[in-house]
Order: sequence, then C-alpha cells, then structure tokens
Amino acid sequence: MSLLIESIKLLDGKFYNLAYHEARMQYSLAALFGRNDKPQLESFLHGADYPLRGLYKCRILYDSESRNVSFYPYEPRRLKTVRVVHDDAITYPYKYKDRGAIDRLFAMRDGCDDVLIVRGGMVTDCSFSNVVFRKGRQWFTPEVPLLKGTMRQKLIDENKIRQKEILPGDIRSFDGLKVINAMLEFDSVEIEVSDIVF
Repeated sequence: MSLLIESIKLLDGKFYNLAYHEARMQYSLAALFGRNDKPQLESFLHGADYPLRGLYKCRILYDSESRNVSFYPYEPRRLKTVRVVHDDAITYPYKYKDRGAIDRLFAMRDGCDDVLIVRGGMVTDCSFSNVVFRKGRQWFTPEVPLLKGTMRQKLIDENKIRQKEILPGDIRSFDGLKVINAMLEFDSVEIEVSDIVF
C-alpha cells in the first residue's frame, strides 16, 4: 500500500487548519489500517525544526507506524487554461503518495496548464486541487470530488462554498473557476470558463 501524504500550509511560523488535517489523517488511518488514535499534529510539528519566515508547504509522509516531515518553499502554480479529461475508473479517496493515475491524466493536458477530471459523467477535481465554480457571487464545488480536501471542507463549514452536482455540460453556465487546496483558499487567479478546453 502506498504511503499517505498530508500537505499543510506554514506561513511565518504558523501552521494552518491543523484540525482539518488531523481529521483527514484520523479518517485515513482508521479506514486503511484500523487505527483509531487521533494524530497530535500540533505537538508533532512544533517538535520539528521548521522555518519561521516565509511561505512553506509542510509535507507529512505517513502510514500506520511512521511519520516523516519536510518543508518546501511554496509558490502557487499559475493556471490560465485547463483541459477536461474523462476517466471513469480513477479513484483517489485517500491522499496517497502514489499519484500515478492522476499523473497519467495530467500528461493529457495537451498544452493547457492543468486538467479538470470528469468521472462517471461528473466534474470532480483538477490534478492537484479541488475546484470551485462561481455563478454571480456564489461559489460551488463538485458534490463528489476525487479527494475531499481540507480547504474544501473548511470553506463548506464556513458556508463560503456549497456542494453541487456539476456535469461537463454545466461548466459554461458558470462565470469562472478557481482551484483550492491546503495552500490556496481563494488566492488563485480566477479562470474564465472560456479558457476551459473540451
């Protein structure tokens, strides 16, 4: 079984949204290994030698027995175009280190910056993030993503985005698209729906 990853935002010495990362780790460890203990991320991370200035991605690589942490300077990807790709067999319910199936779809972007993955006729995620679509002043995220991201869950809990079943044919009815993940709330540039390539 592939190792699991948790990616956490570290900005100027502060770790963000640890409760959401702990919840996902706890869920994954219970489902995959039958472990019911709660990860204590705050004490684990504050015991590490971490940068105190700048924006970093904190990466925890773990399984039921081990946990390793590393830190990487972070700069957001610049997305201008995304290509819609279809794969009815892809599954990614846990944040595995092995992203082979997603990487295979990413390789099909054909000149675009990323892919927007459709599974079973439903829009899901981009290759490295959940997505949110804007209609007027409201934001919607696909009801069934490939991976239930921590930022996605936080924004749902805060009533900033709503879940909605989104079909490929619905995409043109929206005004724009943004990507969200642990490192990006609404910080990414909005993509025009005209820049989504079918």
